[in-house]
Amino acid sequence: MNFTRILQTICLGGIVCTQAPALPLPASDNHAAVTETQEQRDARMKWWRDAKFGMFVHYGLYSGLAGVWKGKPGGSEWIQKNVEVDTDEYAAEALPLFQPKPGFADELAQLAKDAGCQYAVMTTKHHDGFALFDTATTDYDAKDKKGRDLVREYVDAIRKQGLKVGFYHSVIDWHQKDYDNTICPDLCYPKNQIDLLKNKGIPRNHAAYQKYLHTQVRELMSNYGPIDIIWWDYSQGDAEGEKGWKAPSLIEMCRKLQPGIIMNNRLYSYSGLDKTKALGGLDLRCGDFMTPEQHIPAEGYPGTDWEACMTVSDKWGYNRFDTNIKSTETIIRKLIECTAKGGNLLINVNPMADGTVPPKVAAALRGVGPWLKTNGEAIYTAKPVKGLTLPEGCYASTTAEGIYIFLPPLEIAKKQAAMLNGKYWLILDSRQLGAANATLLGMPGTTPGIGAVNEHLPRTNDIAPSTIITIPLEAWDKLTVPVVKLTSEI
Repeated sequence: MNFTRILQTICLGGIVCTQAPALPLPASDNHAAVTETQEQRDARMKWWRDAKFGMFVHYGLYSGLAGVWKGKPGGSEWIQKNVEVDTDEYAAEALPLFQPKPGFADELAQLAKDAGCQYAVMTTKHHDGFALFDTATTDYDAKDKKGRDLVREYVDAIRKQGLKVGFYHSVIDWHQKDYDNTICPDLCYPKNQIDLLKNKGIPRNHAAYQKYLHTQVRELMSNYGPIDIIWWDYSQGDAEGEKGWKAPSLIEMCRKLQPGIIMNNRLYSYSGLDKTKALGGLDLRCGDFMTPEQHIPAEGYPGTDWEACMTVSDKWGYNRFDTNIKSTETIIRKLIECTAKGGNLLINVNPMADGTVPPKVAAALRGVGPWLKTNGEAIYTAKPVKGLTLPEGCYASTTAEGIYIFLPPLEIAKKQAAMLNGKYWLILDSRQLGAANATLLGMPGTTPGIGAVNEHLPRTNDIAPSTIITIPLEAWDKLTVPVVKLTSEI
């Protein structure tokens, strides 16, 4: 059987997503028009769809607090809200502790490069309102308080490594006096900040805040060269879209100033936290991709671009008590799962006060790089496979070069090997696959055994007719997550 036909038969024809309705899309009271065609959108999204793997960076005033508020545990990037203090008290405590060292951005960029990431996204402003860039809108920024434009340093360092540049920008602001949290009372806001504004007789003026927000975004889109991603965070209830952020004009401004920019969907109320939401797809007037947070959707989001954002440890911002660090293998398997389901993985690191990524976090992420040097052909540019039944713990992807089977965790392989011949048997339905050659990426001297079902393996409706590929268990020791590549026999 011709393997090209096999690929056409069992592979999803790309992450190039068929959105409904077809592009372009008209404007509404709450949405900016989408004027590009599907072909133009696919061209703009191509690098992002191929990249698969990005590094998220949560860095800000909260990093210096390290999860401690006046001697007691208080949280991470949400610490101001968690301890319910006003912005004056928060800044007085946090500013002296926030001390970025020279070259911190170069270390971040090198880590992203070493890990095999293709892009990075760093906080320009989190919910506490402290800007890491040089802005004319406030003196509550790194340039005024620390004498440095930290976003400039980040942009220069990331570009030097040849990676794509992304900005995270919070539309929530616990510092700016005009910001009106009463539009959605359930949206996070420190209680003592409400009291501070009342005591000082400062009225809310959300229209003024929207102007402030737009001015800051204009600075970010104008002053740092080509920006590849803008990652908004976040909306809830009525604090969304036109009412919350004047989102249509904000989106139009970004597109005008940065025509190639890709943006997420969090100017609108789907935040990615609810695992049951938005399974029907994404209105492209709300953004380019979905953002499931700290989970990978069971089926992905078929027909929609998406990116799972997850932490290496448990927290987004640095917290000295945050010691539950994912292993390199766990990160690899999260990346595999996202790839196999048609999405990207944006994995978060949380620098300390001086900008140094905690050593165990850095080591776990950096360990992904060598695996990707061996197996990157199964990740970068790869697309999902449909119609191929896989054994427990396995995933699959495909490129023009072949089909890739990511083998299960070692404990699953050992359990099966103990019942058979001391090797792991990858059993695939021949009716789905046809004839193929098998190679093991990263072990060119090891040729997996390949054959049909025989008398030593009982025939059942589940496995016959089957192709069996046998893998030695030492592959897991050498490769962490072994990958079998299938190509045509012809």
